[in-house]
Amino acid sequence: MIKEFTGICRCGKFFLLFTIFKRCLLENDVDAGHIIEIAINGIENEELRDSKVCFKFINYLLLDEVQFMLRFVEVLNSLLL
Repeated sequence: MIKEFTGICRCGKFFLLFTIFKRCLLENDVDAGHIIEIAINGIENEELRDSKVCFKFINYLLLDEVQFMLRFVEVLNSLLL
């Protein structure tokens, strides 16, 4: 399942994804170790902008600022397979 949240800057997308949706996963017995939170715009995660590198990390992946990752649609399409 893929969910996409869009909106203007500072409207609450980050809070919705990284707080509310994560809490929902945990309340539904998803192992916390299977939830990966990544802010793609952070320099500390620059290597994960590479779609092939990022693909290897995915279980439940909460991403912010995906526009910084080239070929992100290909990552999503690969997950659907």
